[in-house]
Amino acid sequence: MARSSQAAQDYRLHERLTEAYMADRIRIQVNFEHLNRAGSPVFDPWENVLPLLALIMASMLVMAFNLVVGTIALVGAMFAYAFLVRPWVAQRVRQRTIESMLKNAHNWQVIWSLGGVVVTLTENPRIGVVAPAGNWRAFARQFPAGSELGPGLGGRDPARRASQDGVKGGAAFDPGETFDGDA
Repeated sequence: MARSSQAAQDYRLHERLTEAYMADRIRIQVNFEHLNRAGSPVFDPWENVLPLLALIMASMLVMAFNLVVGTIALVGAMFAYAFLVRPWVAQRVRQRTIESMLKNAHNWQVIWSLGGVVVTLTENPRIGVVAPAGNWRAFARQFPAGSELGPGLGGRDPARRASQDGVKGGAAFDPGETFDGDA
């Protein structure tokens, strides 16, 4: 019985974190080196191996015809892997981690228990919680549930919302502004 109430509470707290993420009130930071390894649910070995294998095979093919040009191609492949492929893989791991964590409370808990994730406030990145030692449940409790806010309330900065709605200056009207009905 206690386990189901804990799971229900985790589900509600996960919803709060998901709403806060969608409303841009929190940021989820991912440690690529920590999560891009065997045993991690977001690790894809082919994503790491195939680009490297393709670069090496291409340079070896060139090396079969011209040793000097092939060696230069191998050095170029090394730089391409370090400066193009690795950042691309890091971005994909980050995206996959965040999508998986926001999908459901179980995924959140599994990835949290592995570590390599930091959840911070958008407005003050110094305030946050670090996996796995940090208490994500206590961090999530500071965000009201969507039903507690009411429909259409909370979620975004009023100035940002106003600018998205096409209102200048972040306010619906200027207090010093006169209207046709004012004398």
